[in-house]
Amino acid sequence: MQTWARIYFDLLYNLFLLVFLYTLLKHTLSSAPNRAGIMPCIMMAVIYAILPPLPYNINIIFSLFIDGLSILFLCFPMRVKNFFKILIQYKLILFVFIPIITFIHSLILSDGHTYTQNDYYAYFKSFICVSFLTIFYTLYISAKQFNVSQKRYKYCFIGAISIISFVLSYLTLYLCKTDITNTFLLPLILSFLYIAIGLILLIYYKFISIYTENIKYKYEAEINRIQESYARQTEEALKELHSIRHDIKNHLIVIDGYAAQNNFAKIREYISRTSRRFTDIPLIESPSVLVSAILNEKSMLARQKGIACEITCNFTYLRADDFAMTTILGNLLDNALTAAAKCYDGWIHVSLRQADMLLLITVDNSHEESIHEKDGIFRSTKTEQPHLHGIGIKNVQKAVKNLNGQIEISHTQDTFHVEITLPNYI
Repeated sequence: MQTWARIYFDLLYNLFLLVFLYTLLKHTLSSAPNRAGIMPCIMMAVIYAILPPLPYNINIIFSLFIDGLSILFLCFPMRVKNFFKILIQYKLILFVFIPIITFIHSLILSDGHTYTQNDYYAYFKSFICVSFLTIFYTLYISAKQFNVSQKRYKYCFIGAISIISFVLSYLTLYLCKTDITNTFLLPLILSFLYIAIGLILLIYYKFISIYTENIKYKYEAEINRIQESYARQTEEALKELHSIRHDIKNHLIVIDGYAAQNNFAKIREYISRTSRRFTDIPLIESPSVLVSAILNEKSMLARQKGIACEITCNFTYLRADDFAMTTILGNLLDNALTAAAKCYDGWIHVSLRQADMLLLITVDNSHEESIHEKDGIFRSTKTEQPHLHGIGIKNVQKAVKNLNGQIEISHTQDTFHVEITLPNYI
């Protein structure tokens, strides 16, 4: 095998490993890897590819050294414990999955003999297998960030990239196997297509990040809208209170006049007529402005729809962030309002209370339509947007899981019950 070809394939191999390492670090670490460390890692990949083949034992040690330096460049500073944890995880994935991918690929193409007998073919196949690992891991990480409503796009994209990758690997390896001397340029050209696929994956990963940021922006906009609505309700309640205080003296004078005449019927009539002006539904208050805003808005919507809504709050501190609470309470109460509105005497009971170091959230509501449950997944009976079935509950379950909480869902013929337990301590 010519030296330039070996260096070329070693360089592609090392670069795909670097992309895989960067993706692994981005998924594992709480903060993004240091982009300033990418260039030193690329330089090490180039030097490692240019070096002549080393003995097997020395190559393992040198490879471990290069991987360790790459992690330090991308994650400096970091704890020693985290460094060794990531290094071991990275090497274990390579040690386990590269042979598995190579075996499955060889089994499908029936090229085991050529792989063991031809160095040129073996080099290119090794590059293909590590590119498969990088591609599938990137797809796996990106797919986890998809919302349920984008499931079909996720499967289409994964399927398309997988088919394209396999077809390219088959074509290039077939050319290598049939005529190595005259077709060595074609595998090199097609290998650039693999690089293009890698770039597409990186762009796709960036698109997922932008999509996630867009979702967060929409949630923040929803939070601001709810808080503004709560502020307006509070302001209206204060204005009404000021109006009552302003008029109370005049009302007392009128009542005193009826009392002087011993006209108790007029007193009762006047009190009844005056009390109609007063709102008998107080604002719901909690330690969290956002929670108070959500509960008051949903309570107002329930009154507008003629739904009996009972909400109690008894906690002094909230650990969960606004994004998570908007997802949990917003989706649960929206689902409860939708179901209760379809009942003749619809009702909703909501409770948030502290129990030791836990926050217990309970939502019960009436329902009439059938509930579809499969493997613990609940789907709504809404027909106007069938692709949104079950998204609300699914998002709630995901938010609860991210907060290390637990959720229990049960239902009877006329009642739907959700109970959530969240860690809630300072």
